[in-house]
Amino acid sequence: MSLDGRYQLASPEYYAPLPDLGMALERIGLDPNGDYSPSKENLQKIMLAHIMSVPYETLDLCDFKRFVDFDPPHLFEKFVLQRRGGFCYEINGFFMAIIEGLGYDCFPLSGRLLFGKPFYGPMSHRTTVVNIDGKRYLCDVGYGAGCAEGPVDIDEPGIQEILGYRFSIRHHPNAQFGDITLVKHLDDGTEQDFYTVYLHPHTLLEFILPNQQTQISMAERRVCRLRTETGSIAIDGTIYRQKVNGVVTETEITSYPQMYDILTNDFKMIVPRMSFSRTWPRQFAMQGLKTEATT
Repeated sequence: MSLDGRYQLASPEYYAPLPDLGMALERIGLDPNGDYSPSKENLQKIMLAHIMSVPYETLDLCDFKRFVDFDPPHLFEKFVLQRRGGFCYEINGFFMAIIEGLGYDCFPLSGRLLFGKPFYGPMSHRTTVVNIDGKRYLCDVGYGAGCAEGPVDIDEPGIQEILGYRFSIRHHPNAQFGDITLVKHLDDGTEQDFYTVYLHPHTLLEFILPNQQTQISMAERRVCRLRTETGSIAIDGTIYRQKVNGVVTETEITSYPQMYDILTNDFKMIVPRMSFSRTWPRQFAMQGLKTEATT
């Protein structure tokens, strides 16, 4: 790519296609030979499949102590071959690469997370806008569970019901800190602001530095979340939280083998067996390994 023939595109790997679109579709539980041509209904199907297959997780940052990137070849190796997940720059990048490969007209957006904070922070979130038949849809699979699990019509003035939850878009004409805010309407009548985003298309190059900077603040907290048929599962530090039909149970994870079993059996991830020894005292981790060896 060039601009008037004067400049070449830096880091062209961010614009590379997925090495194998069919394998990527299989990774999110879809038939690679199915019809996913651009429509709101198909977009909903792809989003829900993605959310229920690819976990939001920070294991690379917290446990492996390594930075992650979001170019499609890297995401293919991590998400498809290793059956891993990632955080918003990775997950929404993988999702956008899939729908681009399927012929959808889409572009990434940069946003500011809110979640009840009384102030605007720096840009630290990535999401996607998809254009279908003259309508604009905000699509976000970057949380694993809890956000809008389907396309949100950006220009719809009222409340939209999406898989049993209610969302709306609050517009901010000439706003300095974002053009729209994604709002969740709770059963008790209150509202929860998720994030605010600018609606002008971003190039993928604009996410390279925010991706690196955001990882620094996330490196000390282990999080893993995944939507399930009956609710969700999540790891927060050393707490394993399961939500089944609205009922939440919590279990403390007390050993490395227990953590490994949850990640491989419940989250269906492929993780190295020594990934988690750094997050407990050495004797605790080794004790867990000795216990595992004798059982």
